[in-house]
Amino acid sequence: MLLRLLLFFVLACLFLLLLNLLLSWRKRQHSLRSHDHWTQPKEMVLDPQCQSYLPKSEAILRGEHYFCSEECVRLYLSR
Repeated sequence: MLLRLLLFFVLACLFLLLLNLLLSWRKRQHSLRSHDHWTQPKEMVLDPQCQSYLPKSEAILRGEHYFCSEECVRLYLSR
């Protein structure tokens, strides 16, 4: 009886260890894929007011120019 209980305990520990390894492996794979998203090159644009580059997806388009903020838009258009 004690031997069966010990065997059950060892098998349960092995099962939990394998489950933990599987879950951590999947989490690591997911983080590697999401890391690839951040390392993709992005198209950059130049703000004509403050001369800073920023990703086009984050820029504010006014006319034919891209700006980093509404303040830069206001300052540029007031010239």
